Amino acid sequence: MPVPLRRYARSVLAVVLPAAQIACAEAAPTSPIALQLPAPAVWLAAEDSQVYAVTTQSELLTVLDGKAKVLAKNFSSTFIAACSDRVVGVNNAGQLQVWNGRTVETAPNTDLSPLAHPVCLPFGIVAVSRAGDLVRFDPAGGGWREAARTAANALPDAQLTLANLDGAGDEVVALTRPDSARYDHGILGDTAEATGITVFERHGLGVLARLSLPAPYVFEDLQVRPVRLEGGRDSLAVVRSSPTGGAALALVSGGPGKLTLQATSPDFGQTHRWLAPVAGFGQLWAVKTPHIGGLLAQYTQAGDTLKVSTLIAGVSSHSIGSRNLNAAVLTAPGQLVIPSQDHRNLLSVNCRAACRVTGKLALGGTYSSNLLLSGGQMWVGDSSGSLHGWAVN
Repeated sequence: MPVPLRRYARSVLAVVLPAAQIACAEAAPTSPIALQLPAPAVWLAAEDSQVYAVTTQSELLTVLDGKAKVLAKNFSSTFIAACSDRVVGVNNAGQLQVWNGRTVETAPNTDLSPLAHPVCLPFGIVAVSRAGDLVRFDPAGGGWREAARTAANALPDAQLTLANLDGAGDEVVALTRPDSARYDHGILGDTAEATGITVFERHGLGVLARLSLPAPYVFEDLQVRPVRLEGGRDSLAVVRSSPTGGAALALVSGGPGKLTLQATSPDFGQTHRWLAPVAGFGQLWAVKTPHIGGLLAQYTQAGDTLKVSTLIAGVSSHSIGSRNLNAAVLTAPGQLVIPSQDHRNLLSVNCRAACRVTGKLALGGTYSSNLLLSGGQMWVGDSSGSLHGWAVN
């Protein structure tokens, strides 16, 4: 018989609690566990300490009694999201897939982009179509129906985000207006780069605010990252690049009806140089040149400039051509878990004073999924098919 979601949550906790009870003063990995999956995990999601994985075979699974439990096949081969007792994905046929704790519900649509990351809302789901539309789905009689659609001109591989930019509640944010002519770097899977950010009302998907970049600039990114630096409103961290200067970290703020480029860091001063942002706990970080040496840096705002402090070398949170932009995690202010330059180890780094490595976890291969922090546990999949977890404080 199918097992309810809450029972799965208790089963996962039973696996990880012994490690969680071990003290960990500096976010170093403690008593790691490794579970064998049917295939390498490509994306992880969690709700209420319940961890889900989708694999290279498009299977959705979770952990039950210390083993991987397959929940559904042909679910997704890229991204999943978990919320409101649901797991959401898009399969290769372009169909919405929703695991409800017992079975998979679908919508009749077959035009969704399997490369995009959907977002789930308390009473709905928003996904991206292959044509760049945003599509909202609502539950309907054991399935899902299209409730709203807007011609968003979103990237076909946009990773949708929820953000509270004006203090009125979360809205849907997407990178939009792809352009293949402005910049030819192409390190995120293709050469189409966004030239705009658009905020959409989450119910009817009406446009609330836009920001457009003048040529030759692009947003060399697939997602914006909400970060609350002050007050009760989010700002958005995103990579802005140009053919002459390469990448810079940009901070975008929002208010009623408008988006503003609030601050930017210095760029590299040369083309084809990129950085991978990490945001959280009111802080901005990035791995500069993650494919060439990998320098961890912290960014602090000073007026309209983001000042950069380069702190440690030999790390990397991205592979050329990958759409995985979540391979480093802030576990607390000034504390991160991040892959080594060869992607075969995870490093726990404490930068509350001078940066130093406080823990190291050897993987069974290179990391294959995002890094996921859930319920005091860090999770990651690797190319050998192992799912690793360990406790952090």
